[in-house]
Amino acid sequence: MDEEQREITPISVDDGSPVGNLADGFSAVRESEGQSPERTEKREGQSSAAEEGGGKPPEQGGGVKRASLKTSTVYNLISKLLTFLIPVITTPYLARVLGETGNGQISYVSSIITYFILGAGLGFSVYGQREIAKCRDNKEVKSRTFWEIFVTKTVTSLVALAVLAAMLFTVGFGEKYNGLMMIMALQVIAVIFDIEYLYMGEENFRTIAIRNILVKLAGLVLIFAFVRSKDDVWIYALYLSCSVLFSYLIMWLGIKKYVTVVPVGTLRPWRHLGGAFVVFLPMVITSLFTTFDKTMIGLLSPNADYDNGCYEQAYKINSVAQTFITVFSSVMISRNAYEYRRGNIDVMNEHIYMTGRYVWFTSVFFVAGFMVLSDNFSSWFLGEGYVEVPLLYRIMCVRLMASGFSIVLGDRFISMGREKSWMIAVAFGAVSNIVINYFMIPVYGAVGAAVATAICEAVILLVMIIMTIIGGGLSVAKLFLPGWRYLIAGGLMGGIMYLMQYFMGYSVWTFLAIGIVGTVVYGGALILMRDGFVIWLLKTAIGKARSLTVRRK
Repeated sequence: MDEEQREITPISVDDGSPVGNLADGFSAVRESEGQSPERTEKREGQSSAAEEGGGKPPEQGGGVKRASLKTSTVYNLISKLLTFLIPVITTPYLARVLGETGNGQISYVSSIITYFILGAGLGFSVYGQREIAKCRDNKEVKSRTFWEIFVTKTVTSLVALAVLAAMLFTVGFGEKYNGLMMIMALQVIAVIFDIEYLYMGEENFRTIAIRNILVKLAGLVLIFAFVRSKDDVWIYALYLSCSVLFSYLIMWLGIKKYVTVVPVGTLRPWRHLGGAFVVFLPMVITSLFTTFDKTMIGLLSPNADYDNGCYEQAYKINSVAQTFITVFSSVMISRNAYEYRRGNIDVMNEHIYMTGRYVWFTSVFFVAGFMVLSDNFSSWFLGEGYVEVPLLYRIMCVRLMASGFSIVLGDRFISMGREKSWMIAVAFGAVSNIVINYFMIPVYGAVGAAVATAICEAVILLVMIIMTIIGGGLSVAKLFLPGWRYLIAGGLMGGIMYLMQYFMGYSVWTFLAIGIVGTVVYGGALILMRDGFVIWLLKTAIGKARSLTVRRK
């Protein structure tokens, strides 16, 4: 067993099964359900990715100790949660202070700026992470790759900024939006200094998490201190832009550990344009059914600011839940790209099956919660004026489950260099989203946009499944068939919560009480059905608690 594999393997539990590593954890899950571990070896005649590339798998090196998948996932969860949790904390305040109109203006301008940010980044956030992960054992190659990507991204960012400035000072974006657009243009400049792809490729999610904690907590104080009335929309926009810029700048303090200065003459930055552009296309298409929803509401809805305000609040909370469901994404792209490069195809597939179980476990839980508790939650969280939000929560539940699995399959395509399959699936979803939005938004406003989002996410997942079956190498049945336990448990959870909510009023305390009971019912039902994933989680927690107790003694 090589050094990297030793680093991510065992914490032992009472049955002696190694569960620290996701691949071994999946074997433990299957054993808990009475199935054979089914740890496959490379079949005779099966060539690895490294062998197909004409070389040997890269040797360990680089002098950087990397965290386990489990540790990386925890830090990534902290990082992603803070990105959404701070807005969740501030949402009730901002919903009342800025109102539906102010929030709608921020939402609309943000949707426009996002296109320029995408153009500036040109897919380098994902492409760069994958390329760094591939060569992270060779510091010289990694340094050259890093600086080449940085130079290319600087040029694309300046081009995007120039286009934005030209549009702003010629045709403009509307009198009430131009000032906000100038402030939020800082986010396009910030893309130049975004080097998160280096830390993600190195699987150093700890630094990203610490950075997010510091920036988000400071931002929380600033919002409550300076955003005090409906006239402070520009102050909130300035906070959003400056926090992004500052969070990227402080990441430069630690790069000496990972890269060195290389001679400028050895750089070939333009060689990355093709690969980044392939990743960029599906990212742009994806934006058509995320940010473009808000843009189309602004253009087509008869009550644009109100509908955008409702849609933004619903989408924001839905995204918090999605963060829990897709927390593995950034970690898995790096690790699976690394395993694929080394020819460990079976290990990569076990990672995917395990994350599939996690998607079932979390998505069904959140869907059941949103379906029952949306009215209760919205009544005290947002206050008056957001009448349509509970319905939007329920419609967007489809996004939670569908996007969870499409991200699992999409990340696999990215790790293997099969971005074309990812792009085809996303393109189908984007087309369906735009067409449905065009007809639904003028009549149903934000509700129509939510329906379009739900349908397009389902379309993307369906196409992803088809592309996976065509490409082979992964059992779709093994990914989806385990879901029956979670659906039964989720139905039981939802039924009991519905009965409780029927006899109880709306308040923070009833929401918490019903939620706690629902959580216990969901977990208890899965344990009674001997779901391997939940049993594995319990054993892992018990093993970790015992190891901590032993250390203290």
